[in-house]
Amino acid sequence: MKIRNSILMAVIIFTSLILISCNGSVKGKWSESDKQKFYKEMEGVKELSNFGENKKKWIECYLSKCEANYSSYYKADTDEKGAEKIALECGDEILSNGSVKGKWSESDKQKFYKEMEGVKELSNLGENKKKWIECYLSKCEANYSSYNKADTDEKGAEKIALECNDDIIK
Repeated sequence: MKIRNSILMAVIIFTSLILISCNGSVKGKWSESDKQKFYKEMEGVKELSNFGENKKKWIECYLSKCEANYSSYYKADTDEKGAEKIALECGDEILSNGSVKGKWSESDKQKFYKEMEGVKELSNLGENKKKWIECYLSKCEANYSSYNKADTDEKGAEKIALECNDDIIK
């Protein structure tokens, strides 16, 4: 949820600064000048640091999709809703780590297990702890396209946790 809010903030900052560009850019291939304006703007967005090592990947994804959808930096910069949609798409792509609904990547599974290690309350399950964690992982994989998606849906994840509680008790 924090990353999604940061992405939205980055998009708002990005789209709020209007710079006019009429220097030979076309949809699919922006001019070097437009690309430089884009990169300069992105480097000034502090919230992108929330992507950590994935910051550069997100910026490249965002540039690529903006170039494909807009004829210039100016056009992208003035379409707040469209730019926000692209930003979210890139966030989902970058944060999914290759996961898909029904089959998460090993990286996402490792994040999941690491998160579960930190949940002290699970020790109350005793010998059922491992069984509960596997149930939870299985149901999360079946319902979400990535660990990030599951991690940002508090209500849905809580529902799944309760389902696993019921499964373990039976």
